[in-house]
Amino acid sequence: MDEPAPASANTPAWLLVLAGALFATALLEQFPRNPSEAELRARVPEGFLEERLPDPAHASPRELRALPGIGETRALAIARSRHAEGPFRELGELERIHGIGPATVERVRSVLEAPGVEREH
Repeated sequence: MDEPAPASANTPAWLLVLAGALFATALLEQFPRNPSEAELRARVPEGFLEERLPDPAHASPRELRALPGIGETRALAIARSRHAEGPFRELGELERIHGIGPATVERVRSVLEAPGVEREH
């Protein structure tokens, strides 16, 4: 007795590919691709996430790297400038650092002045 061929042997390849693509699409739609920062924060229990950002007038170079637009080189330059010229009295004085302009100062300001953000002193 000859056994019948399995159903998949009689199914055209394009139909199997289509079915797989539809299955993958349905599966992927269950997961958000790029949730916004607000959506991510909404998932964290209240009080669990306390943001503490460094004060540019006192923070170490390592701590300064938590600020937007401030990498290792700029953080070291900020620390050197504070040592040589004294502490910053306002955020705008960060512009005295080579490579830090108004746009970087505004990014830092927007983060440090956001509601609910505490600065470490």
